[in-house]
Amino acid sequence: MLFNKKSIEMSPYPDGKKFVVTFLDDTDLSTVENTKPVYDYLHSVGLNATKTIWVNRARRTSTYRKELETEIEDDSKEGLTIEDDDYLQFIIELRNKGFEIALHGVSSGNSYRDEIIEGLNKFKAIFGCDPNVNAFHKTNIDNLYAGKDKLNSFLLRKLESLLHNSEYQGHLDGSPYFWGDIAQQRIHYTRLPFHTINQINTLSVNPNMPFHDSRRGYVNYWFANSNGSDCSRFNKLFSKNNFKELVKHEGASIVYTHFAKGFAKKQGMGYIIDPQFELTVSRIVNEKGLWSPTISEFLDRQLALKKILILNKNSKLTIENYSNQTINDLTLKITPDVEIDIDKDNCYFTDNGSRVVIKEVPAKSKMNFKTNISNKILVSKIKDDSANYSERSKIEWYNYFGMADILLRRK
Repeated sequence: MLFNKKSIEMSPYPDGKKFVVTFLDDTDLSTVENTKPVYDYLHSVGLNATKTIWVNRARRTSTYRKELETEIEDDSKEGLTIEDDDYLQFIIELRNKGFEIALHGVSSGNSYRDEIIEGLNKFKAIFGCDPNVNAFHKTNIDNLYAGKDKLNSFLLRKLESLLHNSEYQGHLDGSPYFWGDIAQQRIHYTRLPFHTINQINTLSVNPNMPFHDSRRGYVNYWFANSNGSDCSRFNKLFSKNNFKELVKHEGASIVYTHFAKGFAKKQGMGYIIDPQFELTVSRIVNEKGLWSPTISEFLDRQLALKKILILNKNSKLTIENYSNQTINDLTLKITPDVEIDIDKDNCYFTDNGSRVVIKEVPAKSKMNFKTNISNKILVSKIKDDSANYSERSKIEWYNYFGMADILLRRK
């Protein structure tokens, strides 16, 4: 009997799950009134999300050049911050329900280094930890590696310079906006500053997420998102055909969105959930095999799985965990002709025997199983934490193709 390398595969998801949908919610325009109904609805159907916040009210405009910056007194039109008591209580309730709270920069406007440190300290004092995830806001000059500095492609760097002529300074040591060293110490995951990746399967565009980029060393790990920026775009992203493809290819959709943009509609004295959004979500949650983690839960798992070696040789399947983290519910996909002698105390079959779930793979451990496969099959090798050049280029071009598509559709 012949076996190929696809006879056994490691799934990126736990417990036999087959696809991922989760959200990174940009706090722009967010209030308790327009956002709480969306989270109440997500919680009721079992979908998870990571909610970004601003810690401080802005003191300046959001501008990517210093000379454009002006002082401001009222930034409430941008959305609420946790300096607003009702909004803070709402955010704490979300955290208590299991939603992740992340950062969208410390404010909606340009912030100096000392203000960023102050904001991070305030976040930690309230929530008991630093924000694990940060997504840059708009054109804040303190953003790290934004504008042309986010790009490897010479052509795209030139295009970005012509379009915006930006001078982001968060990563420039000596600038009053510099905080790269602080980000390196206190923030684990940073969203790539690309907004228009119109591909539902984010993992197909950025399979090595989260990744470190040595050219942009103040950021520990980057990750990509798919474009669901408002309710209309989310529903388009999750069209029936797109969703079928996501499920078919067992993909992961990490949706960047703004729940304050049309997901709940004003009606009378309150808000109701957009009916098309309800239909879309119903399709998602009724599909067997959904996993809906927070952003950190998803990225933590992908990072840990890079340190898993799985090798079948001479009828012995070896699983070795080189990471410092215990992997729970490690899932292997197997073809019908594969037989594995499992440890029933720590393993079980699921999905009609086509998947094996190992309940616990301890940190720095090795386990062996007997199989009916005599030839050598490398199922999973140890990966480094970087994205290769072609993957990084793919992410960049997907963004600009998406941007061109938006511009063309506006005409």
